[in-house]
Amino acid sequence: MFTFMRFIGTNSPEPFPSPSNLDTSKVTPGVGGAVTFTFLAVALVLLLLSMNRHMKKVNFEEKPQD
Repeated sequence: MFTFMRFIGTNSPEPFPSPSNLDTSKVTPGVGGAVTFTFLAVALVLLLLSMNRHMKKVNFEEKPQD
């Protein structure tokens, strides 16, 4: 793997060549990014609700010390 990385690094004119006609101000995550973000937000809410239900079932009574 390191041989491949060294091969790429020595044969490239720049360390990270960039496309010449790419306008970085117009790059957006698109529909895929929106769907992924929505899925993660819904999953987080469901996990928090599940944790809240499980925490209500826990009994925190301590045993008296001798």
